[in-house]
Amino acid sequence: MRYAIPVFVFLAACLGAGQAHAQSCSSFVVIKSYDPATSTVEVDHDKGNMRKFFPKPEGAPTDTTKVPGSCKSKVTKESKLSVKATGGRMSITQVRTNFEGRMLNDADSETWLPAKLQELIGAKTEVVAVIRPGMGADKSLSITTIYLPADEADLAEIKRLEAQAEDL
Repeated sequence: MRYAIPVFVFLAACLGAGQAHAQSCSSFVVIKSYDPATSTVEVDHDKGNMRKFFPKPEGAPTDTTKVPGSCKSKVTKESKLSVKATGGRMSITQVRTNFEGRMLNDADSETWLPAKLQELIGAKTEVVAVIRPGMGADKSLSITTIYLPADEADLAEIKRLEAQAEDL
């Protein structure tokens, strides 16, 4: 019995270390190229401001973001990241809107994500990418979510909400 407690503490420490390694992080990236044969993208990590990238109406809570914290330098040194075009809703690389966080993907289409990636490459769009290490034997880093920058519709909705709040 007296050995059971140290063994339990050791296992809990190992589990905690494994979970810390598997955590998501986010980085501003510009996607440079997409390789459909290997399902990878080449990215340039960039610096950006989360508060400017994710505008919120005045008075909105500031802690409502679902974007994890910034990536460590070890992750930002990686320029090739894997992406997944098809599969279940939680296993594909999701493309989401900025303000509402709506997923835009057609999860059943093999061509939707590659077309969207080519669009982002052509426009040299800076996006926020949520990066996570692979599970199991696959430890390669992959992009699980891409947040698009705020567009005119997002900014118009923010202005509408602010004007509505002032009228009350």
